[in-house]
Amino acid sequence: MQYRDERDALRGRVEGLEEQLAAAKKELDERRDDDRAARVEQIERQMAEARRVLDQLGRELDAVRGRPKRSLAVPLLVAAGVLAGAAIAAMLLGRSASQATYVPPPPMAPTVAPTPSPTPQPPPEPEPPSPASPPPEVPMRTASATWKATVTRATGLPLAPGAACTVEAKLASPGHHVDVSELQVLCGGKPIYHSTDPLNGMSMFRSSVEEDSGSSPGTYLYAISYEDKGDRAGSRAEISLDSIRKVGAVWSDSAPAYRVELKLPYQSAPVRGEPLLDATSRSLRRSARVTGATGPSPVKAGARCMLRASPLARAGKCLTRLECGGRMIYGEGTTGVSECTVESDQVVRVHDGNTTPNGGDPAFALDLATGKVSVRDETKSGAWTISVQLDPTG
Repeated sequence: MQYRDERDALRGRVEGLEEQLAAAKKELDERRDDDRAARVEQIERQMAEARRVLDQLGRELDAVRGRPKRSLAVPLLVAAGVLAGAAIAAMLLGRSASQATYVPPPPMAPTVAPTPSPTPQPPPEPEPPSPASPPPEVPMRTASATWKATVTRATGLPLAPGAACTVEAKLASPGHHVDVSELQVLCGGKPIYHSTDPLNGMSMFRSSVEEDSGSSPGTYLYAISYEDKGDRAGSRAEISLDSIRKVGAVWSDSAPAYRVELKLPYQSAPVRGEPLLDATSRSLRRSARVTGATGPSPVKAGARCMLRASPLARAGKCLTRLECGGRMIYGEGTTGVSECTVESDQVVRVHDGNTTPNGGDPAFALDLATGKVSVRDETKSGAWTISVQLDPTG
């Protein structure tokens, strides 16, 4: 009786499932869901288990009734169909329940890749500046200057005091300074120093040259300071020369050793040609006359004069000479360096406020604008003054 009730319940359930299966098939025709593969596999396993249970119940029922064993094909097919329908129905019902509230999202607009902005390019490298052209080579101005000297003392050479010597210098200038490119000293016609002789040792060398306008137009005078000293074993002797101090010496410690001391003039013999220095080209050269004199002055009114004022390489300094009546009134010997003003490449003012006791030469004043020159001094004989007027043309 128990088996009958169970079977009847199972059949009722099958009938209910058949109704659900019919509805599920209809919906299945309308919809397909390949994504339920996992669920289908699960239901199939449940159906296989249901078939096994149903078959076992049928055999037990037949045994109770005393019937022969029946074929399992029909019940199995029925159970399979029922269970398959139940499985499909369950799948579709579950799908319907889940899809009842599912709203598919709106289709997404196609993604448009943003247009890449162009990569900023660095500004082009500026063209490298062209290498500066070398400055044009400045032509060198050259001159040869000579000083007549005499021997004051000599050892190691047969030169008596008073023997004649000559200092010869080759000068070169780019315009703003003067170099000594070659120098030699000859005594008795034989060289005792030559700057081109081989040097085997060391040399401490220096030189400087001052240029001055000569008394005659187109002539120039030079003062020199020159040294070439140092331990050596070659044929080149050593020398120290200063025409501003009017002294010089040449010596050699190599055998045969000798030493010659010299006396030479402050300035060289006049050299005719063009000036070596640009500053000298701005020299003032004017003729003049004495318009008045007081005290024991060296000249009297009416004497003719020649004025020369040459700018030096030292800024604001001039070498000035005033010669009147054949006498050097201002700038005699190594004196005459004074303050001066150059305007428009022309000496326009010269001033020296010290008299001989204080500065070695008379006080001197020149004003080119008025053309007036005044000289005064204080001597043992008394104070004196000279007034000079420049000629309208030099």
